[in-house]
Amino acid sequence: MKVAFDLGFGWTKVCTDTGECFKFPTWLAYHSDTAISEVDKVLVDGKEYVVGEDARLERQRITITSIQELLNYFPVFKRYSLEKLGISESEAQIITGLPPIHKDKAEILEKQGAVVLPQGLGIFLDVADKVSEEELMIIDIGFNTVDYIVVIKNKRKKGNTIEKQGVERMIELFRNKLPDSLGYLKQFSFQRLMDVFEKGYATVEGERIDLTSYKERAIEEYNEVLKTRLKDEIGNLIDEIERIVIAGGGAYYLKDIRKAGIYIPEKPEFSQARGYLKYE
Repeated sequence: MKVAFDLGFGWTKVCTDTGECFKFPTWLAYHSDTAISEVDKVLVDGKEYVVGEDARLERQRITITSIQELLNYFPVFKRYSLEKLGISESEAQIITGLPPIHKDKAEILEKQGAVVLPQGLGIFLDVADKVSEEELMIIDIGFNTVDYIVVIKNKRKKGNTIEKQGVERMIELFRNKLPDSLGYLKQFSFQRLMDVFEKGYATVEGERIDLTSYKERAIEEYNEVLKTRLKDEIGNLIDEIERIVIAGGGAYYLKDIRKAGIYIPEKPEFSQARGYLKYE
């Protein structure tokens, strides 16, 4: 079975060639025994880890702050995913990707039996039969980074990774826009604030507080900030290129980066992983 991983700081997305896709937060903790313990856990190299949503229930959480740490823990996320799929490692052909800026770290994943592709290529393979333009810019909005690739006549011509400009940046813009009267919301953990942002409201002591206007302003500013940053990278090509394909978890918020010529694939957060499966 082909199993594709789109490993990110915020979420890990997994798709198989049987059509199954799922995602989970890229959260990790050491498992601690309690009287009741029915959390999702896996055993890797003699250590028990709790993965995904259940990791927040553990006291020994593991903070992943660098690409090196993320890749070092790939065996844990891989084992967790394969167990969810009910298959062994010997039954799986693993395909994943790395941002262009970190291509030198591909060997870490290859030693674990994975085929490693440039991030962004997966999105191109996913949408290649859905867009007809000869000139494309593919933008992958991740949790921490934004990856872009310029494709001319099916050939990758230019690409890069822009760090600290992903969904994380948008949430920080949202935090900064909250008024002093809602200052207590600014103290929320990042994960909790991201949940509030996605819903557009917060519930505090049973009271529902509408935050839609602050969310919309943060999204608008994020579109402008990212467009400016992309122009620093590639000039006016962002306005001139025939079609922009936007995918990744942040795609839902970037549709206003220009007036027309935007394509967002169905369930864009899975686009990268779906495309990896098409690699031959």
